[in-house]
Amino acid sequence: MCRGLHITMVFLGLLGCCPRQGTMARHLRNLKEELFSQINRDRARYGLPLLRWDERAAGVAEEHCREMLEAGYFSHWDLSGRKPYHRYALAGGTEYNAENLGFAFYRPSGPGDHINVRKAAFESYKGMLAERPPEDGHRRTILNPHHTHVGIGIAFSVDRTYISLLFLSRYVKFDPPPPKRARPDEKIYLSGKILKKDYSLQAVLVFHEPLPKPRSPEELERFPKWYGLPNKKLELKPLLPPDKRYQDGSRGEVKVEDERFSFLLSFPEGPGVYTVVAFLRDPKGGSFPATEVCIEVR
Repeated sequence: MCRGLHITMVFLGLLGCCPRQGTMARHLRNLKEELFSQINRDRARYGLPLLRWDERAAGVAEEHCREMLEAGYFSHWDLSGRKPYHRYALAGGTEYNAENLGFAFYRPSGPGDHINVRKAAFESYKGMLAERPPEDGHRRTILNPHHTHVGIGIAFSVDRTYISLLFLSRYVKFDPPPPKRARPDEKIYLSGKILKKDYSLQAVLVFHEPLPKPRSPEELERFPKWYGLPNKKLELKPLLPPDKRYQDGSRGEVKVEDERFSFLLSFPEGPGVYTVVAFLRDPKGGSFPATEVCIEVR
């Protein structure tokens, strides 16, 4: 499975008000609340469930926007070489997540002239929603029926505005919380509970990719304008009764009891990032990813 979330770059010539330092936090908070409300109004127009605000996702999104602003780059990857789902997992998140990024640039005409942050942010968001197939990755992310939460990050200067919308699918709670790091010879016990009635586990995919390495802003500008999970993966299937087998002769690896599931996770590929994606079935029979547990193995 792969996500192709194309970055929207919006170059705008705007005149407006850039908040003073003393009121910056309040202006940004109000702007994020406006965007959050707009997202839910747009989802409601399509008969989709409304999203809840998530503070952890907002913090991860905000930190990435600030880093891009300070370092002068625009990418889903960050200076540590991590992708959005790596960053969110490192902050303690376990939900499947998807990041939309927007960027606006303005050339001031003279002293006191600066970008209109609110207009830039909304124009960027509207551009995402106006996308048409097949180049409509942002729109599909905003209108994904399985998303449940969102966090918004914004960073700006006199001539630039960065916006990050980090959407989550919260359907599973892990207890105990998964570790963020492990050794290659370890085996980790993962236990999750499905939070919504009439949802069930379909399968668990474990993806493997190399450990991230630091990148320069110049390198990041040359990176793809989309991101996704790696191709290398292993499927773990629900455990069958002793007298039943899958086509490959196995009984499965994931123990399922009502809304709970558990399994032992090993690291056969050695060092790298292992990302655990649990796929659920919804009441209509649709399948979707609900977790992205990242463990860095060194």
